[in-house]
This record gives sequence, structure tokens and C-alpha cells, in this order.
Amino acid sequence: MVKLTATTINDQQQLLTAFAENKSWDAQYRLIIQLGKTLAPLQDEFKIETNQVKGCESLAWLVITEQSGIYHFNMDSDTRVVKGLMKIITLIFEGKTKQQIDETNCEMLFEQLGLLNHLSPSRANGLFAIINRIQSL
Repeated sequence: MVKLTATTINDQQQLLTAFAENKSWDAQYRLIIQLGKTLAPLQDEFKIETNQVKGCESLAWLVITEQSGIYHFNMDSDTRVVKGLMKIITLIFEGKTKQQIDETNCEMLFEQLGLLNHLSPSRANGLFAIINRIQSL
């Protein structure tokens, strides 16, 4: 079996597998940073106040588009860890319908990943600010 890397993780199941393979928090933290490097950068024209995520300590932007009932997300941040967390959010929600997004239990998923035990309260608040904005579609 080939070990998953940040560049080969394409969906939620692969994400869970990769976190399970990287058992220590240090390895998972490195994976988060590597995932952040795979997040497509947001063009500067979209880094405006209306796209800024409130509740994030770092600068963070979220652009949501919908096409034929399917939602797409473009995100960016000024920090590597937040970019990695954004990539995780993208892997969870990208290409889904509103119903699928509503049915996603992020808290349970983050518990499975082990993220909630290791993120600072401000990072966790920022993470859930992004998720709340997506789920409030």
C-alpha cells in the first residue's frame, strides 16, 4: 500500500487514512502544513473585506460559488497552518450539495482526525468560523 502524502489526498476518506498513518501530533502537524501548500492561492482581487472570515485570528478569506446546486470553495490565509486547515475543509465540502454540506458532522470528523485535542482555542474558533459560514449557505 502506498503511503498517502499531502499531494495525493483527494477526499475525506484519504484524509482520515493519512491522519491515521501519521499517529503523532508532530507528524499530523507537518501533514497539515504540507496540505496548506497544496491549497490553490486566492487571487488578490478576492482578498477583500466581504470575503474575510471573522473569528479567525489570522487573515483568512473564503469565496463560495455555486453551480447547478454544487458548491465550490476558494480559500486563503496568511498563515501556513490555517491554509492547511482550509485544505482539510475543502476536502470535506468541495463539490457537495447544500444537503450534503448540512449533513456533514465536522465536529465528529475533527474528533476522528484528533484535531480538536491539539488546536489552540483561537485556531479552533477560526476553523469553526469558516465551517459555520459554509454551513449557513
